[in-house]
Amino acid sequence: MNISSRRVFLKYMAMLGLITWSTTPLYAKVPKATFKYQDTPMDGKKCIDCTYFIPETNECKMVEGAISPEGWCRIFVQKK
Repeated sequence: MNISSRRVFLKYMAMLGLITWSTTPLYAKVPKATFKYQDTPMDGKKCIDCTYFIPETNECKMVEGAISPEGWCRIFVQKK
């Protein structure tokens, strides 16, 4: 392999790495049990008041599956 083809190969591999990295989500949702999700509030804290809750679809940005607006989990962050 000569120097020119090595450079082409390395450039190709670098571009492939950037494309792969840019199309991969930076986070993945985790199972409910990981954050001790429950369908009931905890000390007045509810998913509907959490930063991660998506009310249009009753989903969470961090926890997988359907989420109750009245639920709660350990990563609760109050909306500002």
